[in-house]
Amino acid sequence: MDPGALLALVGGYITAAIGVFLLYSPVLVLVVGLLLLAGLLQLLAWPFIILFRKLRRKPEPPSDGSWLLH
Repeated sequence: MDPGALLALVGGYITAAIGVFLLYSPVLVLVVGLLLLAGLLQLLAWPFIILFRKLRRKPEPPSDGSWLLH
């Protein structure tokens, strides 16, 4: 193979790789955007998650039996 054919072959592969990237770039941007949005929503929901965990916590049982005498 002469250098011109090899250069054309490499150039074709690079062009194909760039074309595939440009073809799928909207999908990539959408996936990255959804991941960032999910992380942001999780950060915004964190105080409410902590509040619900505190509200769902069962009350602690009394430590001694003195409540029976009242």
